Amino acid sequence: MLGTALIMLTISTFIADLPYLVLGLSFVVGASASILVREAIAPTPQTRVTKITALLLLVVSIYGFADLLKYV
Repeated sequence: MLGTALIMLTISTFIADLPYLVLGLSFVVGASASILVREAIAPTPQTRVTKITALLLLVVSIYGFADLLKYV
C-alpha cells in the first residue's frame, strides 16, 4: 500500500493533476493507520521506530490534505 502511495505521489509531481495527489495522500493515510493497528495488535521488536514513522507519515499526509483545501 505504501508502494502504491509512493507511485501516485511520484506521478503527481510530474503530472500536476489533483486526483493523483489526493489518491496518493489517501493511500498514505490508509497505510499509516494499518501500520499503527498492526503494531497495536502484534508488536514487533522495532515498535517505536515503526510507530514514529507511521505517525510522521500520517501527520504529513493530513498536512497535505489541509494544504489542498485552498483548491476547493
